[in-house]
Amino acid sequence: MKAAHAIAAEFRGQIARGELGDGDPLPVENELVEELGVSKGVVREALRILEHEGLVEVRRGLGGGPFVRHPSIGHAANAMGVYLQIGNVAVMDVWLARDRIIGAAVARLAEARAGVPDLATAAEELAARVGDLEAYNVCLLDVHETAVREGGNDTELMLVAALRHVVATEIEAATRALVDVRPAVQHEELIAGAWHDVVRHVRAGHRAAASRAFDRQADPVRESLARWLRGTTVVDAARGIRPPST
Repeated sequence: MKAAHAIAAEFRGQIARGELGDGDPLPVENELVEELGVSKGVVREALRILEHEGLVEVRRGLGGGPFVRHPSIGHAANAMGVYLQIGNVAVMDVWLARDRIIGAAVARLAEARAGVPDLATAAEELAARVGDLEAYNVCLLDVHETAVREGGNDTELMLVAALRHVVATEIEAATRALVDVRPAVQHEELIAGAWHDVVRHVRAGHRAAASRAFDRQADPVRESLARWLRGTTVVDAARGIRPPST
């Protein structure tokens, strides 16, 4: 229905512009029918579109009706995950794309000779978690997102954050599969040290050195995961499928 899509687009625009805030009620069905001069079927279809997009929550019962819901990064992550699964994209493809975004943010920060207080704090927290595998994994992903956030590109931050659930699943699976944790702890120390150097070189404005420090931890992480994943796709990850051991 063209009318339903037009109505949905109008409300979508109001939500995007901040004219409708999170939790704000929309007029109930009968009011929308009268106000817009359309049928109940058109109104219901428009609300269904917005509900599917995560922009509206239709509550039932007394005091119910349609209410605005601002989407979280989780909505974007779920949608992106579906498309990556449909495309049968390799998990390592996701890792490489994330690393390129994070590496570009590091380079920009160094060019700007940024102070990066949040990245420094995140790097210190990462170093403090060496040996605590689960907590360390969370901190590592936090460092990645902090670098992009301080790099100042909101679109890149959204992409990195939305892809977090894909990479987090693989890190957790690889961690659970460890037999000897000693090499993993040594690996964590290398990564934490590299991020310490990233912060130091960024503050000094040494772009090339900051990028090398980033690569010093990014390359071995990808190589290690590539050996573990061996062609695993995002759809495999969603199903919990792992490559056979050799």
